[in-house]
Formats: sequence, structure tokens, C-alpha cells
Amino acid sequence: MDKKTAPINITINKNYDSEMCGTIPLHLVNLVQPHGVLLVLEKNDYRILQISENAGDLLSVSVDELLGQPLSAYVPQEKHEELVAKIAGQASQDKIPFTLPFLAQGIQKTFDAVVLPQDDYILVELEENTAIGTEHFTSLYRDIKYITTLLKQSGTVQELAQRFSEEFKKFTGFDKVLVYQFDTQWNGIVIGQAKEADMDDYMGLRFPASDVPKQARDLYFRNPYRLIPNRNYTPVRLVPVINPVTQRFTDLSETNLRSVANVHLEYLANMKITASMSLPIIIEGKLWGLISCHHKTAKYPRYELRSAMELLSDILSVQLEAKQKEEHMELRVQLRNIHLKLMEQLYTSSNFAEGLLDGDITILDLLSLSGAVVASEGNTWTKGITPNNQEVKELLSWLRRTKTDGMYVTNSLPSEYPHSKDYKEVASGLIAIPVNAEQGEFVLGFRPELIQTVSWGGDPNNAIQMEPDGKSYHPRNSFHIYKETVKNTSAPWQKEELTAADTLRNALLEKLLKGRY
Repeated sequence: MDKKTAPINITINKNYDSEMCGTIPLHLVNLVQPHGVLLVLEKNDYRILQISENAGDLLSVSVDELLGQPLSAYVPQEKHEELVAKIAGQASQDKIPFTLPFLAQGIQKTFDAVVLPQDDYILVELEENTAIGTEHFTSLYRDIKYITTLLKQSGTVQELAQRFSEEFKKFTGFDKVLVYQFDTQWNGIVIGQAKEADMDDYMGLRFPASDVPKQARDLYFRNPYRLIPNRNYTPVRLVPVINPVTQRFTDLSETNLRSVANVHLEYLANMKITASMSLPIIIEGKLWGLISCHHKTAKYPRYELRSAMELLSDILSVQLEAKQKEEHMELRVQLRNIHLKLMEQLYTSSNFAEGLLDGDITILDLLSLSGAVVASEGNTWTKGITPNNQEVKELLSWLRRTKTDGMYVTNSLPSEYPHSKDYKEVASGLIAIPVNAEQGEFVLGFRPELIQTVSWGGDPNNAIQMEPDGKSYHPRNSFHIYKETVKNTSAPWQKEELTAADTLRNALLEKLLKGRY
């Protein structure tokens, strides 16, 4: 197993998300990929309002003949009734998988259908069915059970991601599988990888947020996967162009057949990839990351395999969530034990500064600090490595003027308080716990500058290359490692640490109000 791990918790000084890419209406393209047929049906009588122009090739009847006809003219009565019943019996607009026989010109074909009820119409995606036997279904089930068992044996998030990549590659037959985690700025970092030997190594590399812009990220909540069997496809139009019911382009947000932006196809070409499939990792209702599958040549996974991949992506999401909760719980327990010892010390000390800064346990242990300052009643006490007295005095004055509404926390103090650049080595990170902010009384915790090198998959500053017209653009054409040095930042503050700091503040205020000190 690859032991390389990537530092996900680094604050990048620049925002690499793209507002331009994030506003492109990807769902209103009026184009679909040609490996299936898209039907738009009238909601009441199931007449065909729109259809993709490749229908004649796959359905054995021309587009002109199909338009305006009821679906029942081509589907066996019992199947049509079953479809209508399923749509009527569903309270939500969730997708309905369906096996649909289609009879035209004396030729019957069976399709895997995905039915998407909308407010004003019904979308139906058809892909030709490649029937599989019970034996193959049993094989899929056995593989899923085996992979699930292996995932449960992983000790960390990184081990889980790596093991999943390796098993998913075997299961799907893709040439490369990546598990890709988003940081807080929507840059993605590869934390798991399995690949063919001749393919580029992306393990540990970051990819700028513009590679998966907001519009694309949002669509992952409406689609269980995104498949491109062959980037060299010729897109096919919906006929007619305008939806007769809405008098607008049909919203293709939820369709898997929706055509892909040319810039993304160019992106795949630059990566030397012909086929791709990506699945979201959603944890606690948020897009945590992606499973990204690449293939050097065209590849069309059967519907049954894609459904199994979807199930495994859900299983990975659950396992990652459980693993993260386990790690967070361990930290909470650790901090709780330190807090209890610190409180015991605080109760037996002559003043709260001594209780926080002296003894076997200090606030440095609770919040992973390199230094701390207590400022109260005109006095200051220090512990560890801190800015000098004058620098602390000026910092307290700045905090009193600007930060009076609760705790102030940053892991990039120089970017918010420029005067601190002179001592960034000592205090790039700051947590300021107000005791009496109006009087400049704070408990300050410092973390030193943590200079780190971030390895990007290509230069993120050139992720989007504009044409002279200012409208057309291209993705970067190189994914060679680009190293960026991140300065003026400390190790990030974890949620559990901030909770511990808030609990400590409440305890301090309670004791002070009781006049113990």
C-alpha cells in the first residue's frame, strides 16, 4: 500500500476557485452524449415532446415519426401501466430505474431506463440493455461484500482511501482510480490512488478548485455519477431545441446523458484520458470529495456495474464519515482529559494566570500552542515562545479595538494584522480568548509559522488560459508537478480545539464572576 500522505490541512493563500467557470449553465446545453437516447414526455398523456436526434439509430424509428406520439404506442401495455403507476406512486422526484421494451418497425429492443419526473415534464434516459445472468449479479454482490469487509479493516482515512482505490480499480477495470478530497477552499487533493504503471502519478498532488467549479460541484448532488465513455464523441441535439411546455431549454441537471463542456473534454485530452467516470463522496450533506476513474481508451461500463459503483461510493462515504467521527472522538476525549486536569489546577492556584501557565498541565497542552500570554488587570504573564512585551501590547490594543465579539482565531495572523509579520515565525497562528475585551484582558495562544511546500498537478495560476477575445478559454495543458511554498500560516485550528477553548473561556468567566480570583 502506498504510504505517502498528503497534508490536507494547509491554508492556501490564494483562492483558485473560478467565478467564471462556476457560473456557466452546464445544465442548459440542449446536447446529450450519443451512447443513449433522451426523451422528454408530456406529464399527463406521456406524449413525446422532445427527443435526442440519435433516436433513429437506437430505436429503429425516425425522430419525426416519434415526436408527438404517446409512449404507449411503442411500449407493451403492461409495461406502460407499470411505469405510470411507479411515477404516480412516488411522492418525490427521485430517479426511477426501469427496464423498458421498445417496439418499432417490428423490432423490439430492451433498454435500461432512468425515469426523472420533473415539475412540468418527465425525462427518460434510455441505454441499450445488455442482459446479465443471475451468476453475474451474484458475482457483483460477492465483490461488494468483500470490498466492504476490507474497508472496515482500515485504520485511518488515508488507509481507507488507498485501499478503496486499489479494490475499486480491480472491480471496475478502469486504468486509474483516484480518491480526491476537497480542502476548505475547494482545492482537491489526491489521498488514494491505484493506476497502471505507465500512467502519471497524482498521489498527494493538489488540483485547483477551478478544475471542479461550483456549478459542477452542485450537480453532484443531483447525479450519482458522471460518465464519459469516450471524450471523442459527437454530441447530439434535442429536437425541437425549445421545450414546448416551458418555452425554454430543457433543464438537464439530473440526466447522466447530459453533454460535457468542451473545456472539460480538452482537460481529459491533456491528461491523456479517453474515458472517465466520477462519483461524489457526500458526508453529512456536504460534498467531501470525489472518486475519479480514468481510462486510456474508450470504456462503457454496463448499467449494472455503474449501479454497483454507485453503491460502493455510498459505502465509502459512510466508512469515511465513521472513520472521521472516530478520529474526532479520540481528540475530544484527549482534550477533555487535559481540560479536567487544567481545571483542577486552576481551582488550586492563587490566580487564574498561574493556573493556566504553570504546573504539569498548561493551556499549551490543551490547545497545542508554542506560547501563551495572559493579560489581566494591567499585568501580563507568559509561557513558552511569544512576541516581545511591546509587540504583545500593540497586539492587545488592536484586539481591543477590532475583536470584541467573542474568540478571535486565525492561522494566518500576518494577513489580517500586518504588524505581526515582524514576528510571524513565533505567531502566524493566534487564538485570542477574551476575558474582558473592553479592558484589553485576553488569554492569547500562539502557533509558529509552518512553512510548507504544496505540490500541485500543474501550475494553478495557469489553470485557465483565456483566448485574446476574453470569452473563450482552455484548461492547462501540463500536469507536471508545480511546487508552491506556503508562508505566513500556522497549523490550522481544529474544531475540537476551538470547542475546548470556548469551554475553557466559560470556565474562566464563571470563576471570575464568583470573585474567586
